[in-house]
Order: sequence, then C-alpha cells, then structure tokens
Amino acid sequence: MNTQPENPRATTYFAPPERAPQRDLLAARSQLLANRIASVVLEGIPDPVLVVNQQRQIIACNSTFVHLTGARSAEELLGARPGEAVRCVHADEGPGGCGTGQDCVYCGAVNAVIECLRSHEIVSREARLRTHSSAGGAVLDLLVRASFVKAGDYRLAVVALRDIGADKRRLVLEHVFFHDVLNTVTGIQSLAWLLDEGEPGDADEAQHKRELRRLAEQVAEEIHAQRQLLLAERGELKPQMSNISVRGLLRDVVAAYQHHNVALGRTLALDSAPDLAITTDPTLLRRILGNLIKNALEATPEGSAVRVAAHTQGDAIVFSVHNPGAMSEAVQRQIFQRSFSTKEGDGRGIGTHSVRLFAERYLGGRVAFTSTEDGGTVFTVTLPISLP
Repeated sequence: MNTQPENPRATTYFAPPERAPQRDLLAARSQLLANRIASVVLEGIPDPVLVVNQQRQIIACNSTFVHLTGARSAEELLGARPGEAVRCVHADEGPGGCGTGQDCVYCGAVNAVIECLRSHEIVSREARLRTHSSAGGAVLDLLVRASFVKAGDYRLAVVALRDIGADKRRLVLEHVFFHDVLNTVTGIQSLAWLLDEGEPGDADEAQHKRELRRLAEQVAEEIHAQRQLLLAERGELKPQMSNISVRGLLRDVVAAYQHHNVALGRTLALDSAPDLAITTDPTLLRRILGNLIKNALEATPEGSAVRVAAHTQGDAIVFSVHNPGAMSEAVQRQIFQRSFSTKEGDGRGIGTHSVRLFAERYLGGRVAFTSTEDGGTVFTVTLPISLP
C-alpha cells in the first residue's frame, strides 16, 4: 500500500513529506500491540479506527477500517497514510503523498492528526474526502477525532472516524423542506389568498395564476432534485438518454432562471449556442446548468450580469457559466466537496457537488472552472456530443 519513498526529496505544500523506514513502522506496531488491551480496544470500537505515527503513517487499525479501505488485512495498510488508504483523490497530487498537496491545507483529517501530535491533546475536526471509490457518490463526510498516546518510545495518534454523511444529508433535507419549500409554499398561499379575495376578471388575475403555477413547479422541482441526488449518491440513478437541441435547452434553462428569486436585480443572458443536437440525459443536464446558474447569480452583485454560452470542441460540447466575481483560494480548493458552502449560516453545500457527480459519473463528461480577479469565475461542463 505504501508506494511513496521513505524520505521523498520533493517539497511539500503543507505537512512534512518524510516517512519512517519499515523497521520503525514494525517496531512501533510491535510496541503498541504488545499490550493486549490495545488490540481489544481497537476491535471493540464500532467506528473505523487507525493508529498513526509522527509521520502520519498507519501502524495499526481495526477491521472496520480495513473494510472501509477494501484492503485484505491491516498489514497491507502498514506505512500508508490515511488518505492513501481510503483512496482520496488528492492523496497522489502532493509531492510526498497524503498531506503534502495544495488541497491538504484544508483537510480536517490531516489537521486533526498534526494538531494532536503537536499538542498531545484530543483534537476533533470535520473532514470531507472525495475518493476514487464509487460508494456514496465517492464522498466521505467524517468527524475525525485524534487522541495522543505513547507506546514505548513512540508517540502516536489514535484516529477514530465517525461517518456523519447521513447527518449531513438529513440537515440538507431539513433545510430544503423547512426553509426553501416552506418559503415557496408561503408564496403560493399568498397568491391563493389574492385570487380568492379578488373580483372575477381582475386585471391581475392572469398574472397571479402564472406566478402560482411557477411557484408550484418550483416546489416540485426542489423535491425531485433532492430525490435525484440521493439516488445518484447511492449509485441507483438511471440516466434517460435522448437527443436534445443545445440551443433549445439553454434557452429554456435561462428563461426559467431569469424569473427566479436569486435573479432579482441581476441580468442573466445567453451569449451563444450552436444549433446542433447532442445525446444526453436532458433532465440531468438541466439540473447541472441550473445549479451553476443559480450559484453564479447568488455570487453576483445587483446590477451585474451572469452569462451562459456553449461551443463545440472537437467531438464534445462545452457549456459555460460566467459571473464577474472571483473565489478565494480556500473556496476554490473545496468548491466541489459535498458539505462545503460559500454561504454563511444556511448554505447547503450540494450544488457544485451534484454538478460534478451528475456530469462526470452519469453523463461521461468533466467539470472545470477558472477564477481570477480580472476575468471573474467561469464554470465549464464538457460533454460528448454523441455517446460512445
């Protein structure tokens, strides 16, 4: 499992890259497990638990953690770092493996272990890991609790991982139904009251009816979106492929969000779109573009514009959504994580996560972005024009 050199020469963007030699790993493991109680305690904890040395390498773990990683035994994980064991997508991006990449600066797991080994105190952090696994939409939402312990001459951290993904999903659903849906239903109630109180043939009656229909559709759309996301994360979503017009779809999506609450005081414009048909799931593509447009509008100050466009690139179609604002480096490093939100308080943190999940896992595409002070922020979704 440990494929990195013991002492890589490369620099690091965050945590120290050095690794302990094999003899030290075996010695630390031997001294820890020499105490029979340690083995019993490790296996007695129902959550995944691992023990790491000062170089953040695994020297022991329980069978629950072994099962989480898909390894055959605890010995197979000896010397690996936690992100390497769970196949975090950033584990091989740093010059020295897990903990040394640019994205690792914001990883709760790495920070909990480093702080614990430094302070000798119990440290808890939340961690959001995107992995190469297909389970759970390839996302782990964890509460990481690191506790300091000594085993002979070795200073170690016992790291317990609590899966809080279900709690995060419950909070999102509560937010949707108690906040978003309730606000929309309140609007429906107000319009229904106006229609009931007004005189037949009132000049505003037709407008009230149109708004009533739009709000009802918005409620249904929000509920359907949450159901679709849950199915996608469980790997149970079945894309419904068909031929659709790029220009027609973009016109529909832009028209739908021009009257959305988040568009008030802002301009939403369709710049250009090729007149061609592509084979994809139109519902998922509308969801993807809708989330990007909504996020862009929320990030755009009043009086500014969000611009949508599409162009061909070889045998692919590239959709783009531009807003004039720039994201900080911290936001850019975490933007696709499931529970990360740029909005304080009531942010749900599922918009960009679902964009990448739908586009890359179900539509065979890829998602990228650029964000600068001069050029603003542009999200792109590249999809094949025809299915392979």
